[in-house]
Amino acid sequence: MSGSEYDHLFEARSPGADLKKRAIKGAGFTISSRTFGYAVQTVGTIVMARLLSPEDFGLAAMVMSFLLIFQNFGIYGINDVIIQRQEIGHDQVSRLFWLNALIMAGLTSLFAVLSPVIAWFYGEPQLKTLSIVFASAIFFEGLATVHVAILARTMAFSRTSLIYSIGAISSTALGILAASQGFGYWSLAIRRISLAAVAAVCAWGFCKWRPSLSPRKDPVSSMVKFALHAYAYFIMDYFRKNLDKILVGRFFGKAVLGHYDRAYHLSSLLPNELTHSLSSVVVSALSRMRDDPDRFRSFYAKAVSMLAFLSFPGSVLLTLLGREIILLLIGPQWHEAGRLFTAMGPSIGLVVVYYTNNWLHISLGRADRLFKWSIYAFAASVVFYSAGAAVSSIGVAVAYSALFYVLLIPALSYAGRPANLGASFYLALLWKYWLAAFGAGLAYYAIFHVVGPSAAFYGQLSGAIRILLGAVAYAVLYLGLIVSLFRGLKPFKLLLSISKDMVS
Repeated sequence: MSGSEYDHLFEARSPGADLKKRAIKGAGFTISSRTFGYAVQTVGTIVMARLLSPEDFGLAAMVMSFLLIFQNFGIYGINDVIIQRQEIGHDQVSRLFWLNALIMAGLTSLFAVLSPVIAWFYGEPQLKTLSIVFASAIFFEGLATVHVAILARTMAFSRTSLIYSIGAISSTALGILAASQGFGYWSLAIRRISLAAVAAVCAWGFCKWRPSLSPRKDPVSSMVKFALHAYAYFIMDYFRKNLDKILVGRFFGKAVLGHYDRAYHLSSLLPNELTHSLSSVVVSALSRMRDDPDRFRSFYAKAVSMLAFLSFPGSVLLTLLGREIILLLIGPQWHEAGRLFTAMGPSIGLVVVYYTNNWLHISLGRADRLFKWSIYAFAASVVFYSAGAAVSSIGVAVAYSALFYVLLIPALSYAGRPANLGASFYLALLWKYWLAAFGAGLAYYAIFHVVGPSAAFYGQLSGAIRILLGAVAYAVLYLGLIVSLFRGLKPFKLLLSISKDMVS
């Protein structure tokens, strides 16, 4: 195809009447695929945790703590600029593609060269070879970036959902097969590399766009500047998110890191699935609404409300039942992961809402502000995690939770300032969901752990029955408080209207 035949992929789309429907249907596709992927990954985690040791997971986590900073170079920034940019053409995207491919090839080689440094840092010689193998995921990830971004720009979310689902299934199956055949920590490398490789193949198959071999020298300097700001943010945010694991691995060893990594992985599944499911959909929609402030604020408020309604109770419930869930699913050898998970649990819902600040920065074209905020967040992380690491791995997990209670409102207020969304807006939007979630948690704890007869009865039940009964009881308590605080069914009506639009 010639460049002109791709023009429809890059046309600026105004916020027309069908934007809401397309965004909602896109959310439906992505949430469905993410839910499916969540289930697949959960099954994979359960099976592989029973086949592998905490030390195996610890070694893989040591590599991953540095890999992602290289692997995501071509995702953060390039992806956002293609989705967010109102005016962009085939030749510009082609130049971005070749620039990204060149950089990712260089980063793949650089990570392999740095493998001895990673092995030295953690004091684990086997990390040298493991890091070299993991490095191939960097290049595969880069090959998929532009094509996935184009699909998101055109709101072809059924295809991006399919890419995610196929990748989740195939990589999980290969990882389990390798683990069952005694490959140990290498099975985790196989799982990661196959996920990136399958995604790249599917992205090129589902998106028919192909880069020009000799694209015209259309200006891309402003796009590259935006992408660099976005990536600079990613570097800072990456170290903020991974500093805890780096410290745990460095000071407490691979076994403790294995437990911490499993707890962190399970605690981050809900935030990842909810925010990543909606991210490309919401950013695409908000980018096209930014010239209509009222629609922009209304759409964003509804998205945040939906996330709070779902994630805040999920956070409390997982805190209350997380240890029992972990012991039931992946076995008693992971008891330490259960303790760590309980410490991380109170912040899960806040993490979900926290990352909506990215939506505002990117959709408003303010990657520079995103980077500035990341500096403040990273500085706070250094203080909190260093204090936690001075105590124990549990101290680091507690610091992880406390950090988001400190950062949430400042992060959202700073991101929302260009759209006149301040602290009062967020507090008014969120406090009822938070109060209902934690109020239900206190009531649950009193009923099943304090009141004598009910506590004694609950304690005699099997783990699976306690989890089921506890989840049902908590859901009833939470929904009752929601109805009371909102004096009606407003949150339910919001979800029903969204569901109706998806089906229609």
